[in-house]
Amino acid sequence: MSGLAVYTVTKYSNETSKLLVSLKDKGQFALVAELAQMLRPIIEKLPPSESRRYLVPAPSSFENFSKRGFHPMLLLAQGVASKHSSFSVLNCLRFSRPVKDQVGLTEPERIANLSFSMELNQSVTGRVCYLLDDVVTTGATALEAARVLRLGGATLAGVLAISYSKG
Repeated sequence: MSGLAVYTVTKYSNETSKLLVSLKDKGQFALVAELAQMLRPIIEKLPPSESRRYLVPAPSSFENFSKRGFHPMLLLAQGVASKHSSFSVLNCLRFSRPVKDQVGLTEPERIANLSFSMELNQSVTGRVCYLLDDVVTTGATALEAARVLRLGGATLAGVLAISYSKG
């Protein structure tokens, strides 16, 4: 995916879906610790860095944030950073325009939906970042985040996700 390293824990399944829906749509916040623990093996295998590393949560759409009242990937990033002192959280991405929910969209529709949809809300110059997302399907979120972070002067070292749903 455009030269990005993608690190995932498991293939998307009914069990993974139930776990993520329980956090995202049912507000079962105790699952943050469990999900952060699931990411531990891939985090421990990341290449070492002499620079501070930052977890950048994939942004929530305006609609999802309004519906939920919280940002699931931000909570997960905070949970991971609390267990891994080499990471800080950098909640620097936001949507600059409305986007559709990606569920049910084809790969070209997902890419078009997210193309030029994000912006930075703070400086990222010189920072080594990892995008944190729940599921990687087509990579549309990662590609848009990479574009924005790189334009802002950050290095996107990779994508960390709970699961992948293709290939």
